[in-house]
Amino acid sequence: MAVISTPNATSVKVKFDHGADVNGDRILKTKTLTNIKSSASDDDIMAVVNAIVGLQKHTLSATNRVDNSSLSE
Repeated sequence: MAVISTPNATSVKVKFDHGADVNGDRILKTKTLTNIKSSASDDDIMAVVNAIVGLQKHTLSATNRVDNSSLSE
């Protein structure tokens, strides 16, 4: 049988660099944006992330798109 993949909601994890602690180790904090349409393009998601980054005092370290799908036969 063929497996059917049904896309569910997408989320985006955005990491911010909060500088260094007293030992010199980097402090990274992650914000998760949820309930993003699975049909949203990467360009659109990055435009929203860049708009959010513009409102933050910390710099962007990484952006990860997380797609979730249900599988059935």
